[in-house]
Amino acid sequence: MRTLLDSLQWAFFLLTGGLVAPIVVAAAFQLSDAETISLLQRTLTVIGVSSLLQVTLGHKLPILEGPAGVWWGVFILLAANLTPGSSGAELLRQMEMGLLLGGVVILLLSFFHIIRHLKKLFTPVVTGTYLLLLIFQFSSPIVKGILGVGYKDPYIHASIAVPAIATLLLTFLCGRSKTAWLRNYSALIGIAAGYGLFLLLGQIPALPKLPDSAVLIPQLFAWGAPLFDSGITLTTLVITLPLLINMIAAIVVMEKTIGIEPVDRYRRSGIVMGINQMLSGAFSAVGCVSNSHTAGFVASTRMTKRLPFIIGCLLLIIAGFFPFLTAALASVPVPVAFAVIFYSFAHLLSAGLKELGAVLQNEKKLTIVAFSLFAGVGSMFIPAASLAVLPDVLKPILNNGLVVGVLASIVLEQAWQFKDSLSSGSGFSSWRRKHSPIERSAGHAVNDQSVL
Repeated sequence: MRTLLDSLQWAFFLLTGGLVAPIVVAAAFQLSDAETISLLQRTLTVIGVSSLLQVTLGHKLPILEGPAGVWWGVFILLAANLTPGSSGAELLRQMEMGLLLGGVVILLLSFFHIIRHLKKLFTPVVTGTYLLLLIFQFSSPIVKGILGVGYKDPYIHASIAVPAIATLLLTFLCGRSKTAWLRNYSALIGIAAGYGLFLLLGQIPALPKLPDSAVLIPQLFAWGAPLFDSGITLTTLVITLPLLINMIAAIVVMEKTIGIEPVDRYRRSGIVMGINQMLSGAFSAVGCVSNSHTAGFVASTRMTKRLPFIIGCLLLIIAGFFPFLTAALASVPVPVAFAVIFYSFAHLLSAGLKELGAVLQNEKKLTIVAFSLFAGVGSMFIPAASLAVLPDVLKPILNNGLVVGVLASIVLEQAWQFKDSLSSGSGFSSWRRKHSPIERSAGHAVNDQSVL
């Protein structure tokens, strides 16, 4: 019974990770109800398959593979550039090709062990900065979502905000309860109670018109044959770095949360991630990446075993074959989903503060953190329209405060360490040796105290 409940809880968590992106992308490209349901169906399938591949063949950790913010951002930016009345069909076909090429690039980087070099950059300074910026980036949509902003209209309504806040408080109280089963199933209890409250108040959205077929196999290249575009290809090459940063950070944080010894799982993870990007392109969905906030969910529910996660992935994949089931799952009110994951993000914020606690007494590291947070948070408030005059290849980076802040922390810390090595007289060779690829024997844990 416990495995079944854990699996259901994982399935709903995986669902919340895939609800928002396809709906927003569908709205941006003005897709019909049938096309939106089809996109949601394909997205859930890709999330389930991608997460299943990673937990069995990749990093082998229970981490949600959800729509990546950088890919999501590219879709929105492309839609914003459409002229009124024009079709985005050609752009969507170009995005299919971009996802396929992105997968190939990540596969090559993984085969040639480039990810090992990137992993060495994830010191407590970078990891802590990443976690705080992740919280800052998601805090606005989560709070707005709980208050019901954009659920039906751009305004706050008590009939939506009050039951959502009640769901949040119930999830928090269950998560802090001394009763083990209440703690472990706080998310599932919150979703069930929140859905019930919204149902009583008549705030459940009506199901869209469904296809005639009861069973519908997710369609390959639903937007048409992939179409090459040099601009999107260049953008794809640039955003592979943020994608890899997200993957590495998610693994590092989950290893800490579960309390296991770090092992060199990055090459396998990168290979599977490349395959997952290609799957997203083939199934015309938003590209997926490992989501760091899964660690907060695991910390709040104490679900560390892989079997329930695997079953949860299978449930999501099965749901993707039944349009009615997909639509029914999608009827879970967005404010309820945000209210439940609020508690998980609170745990993640605690992890970020603890990560930075070790560097508070070091003035140099504290300066790097302060500068990076300032740059990252400031970038979050730059209007997307103000980037219109910049090259398209830079927009997904500069429009993402998380990426700006993390890149700033990496560059500053490495530059400072290089400067210190020159000042000490050891020179470039010492700095290079310090940042050589991870060396380890097969089956042994990585000896990398700078990360964990």
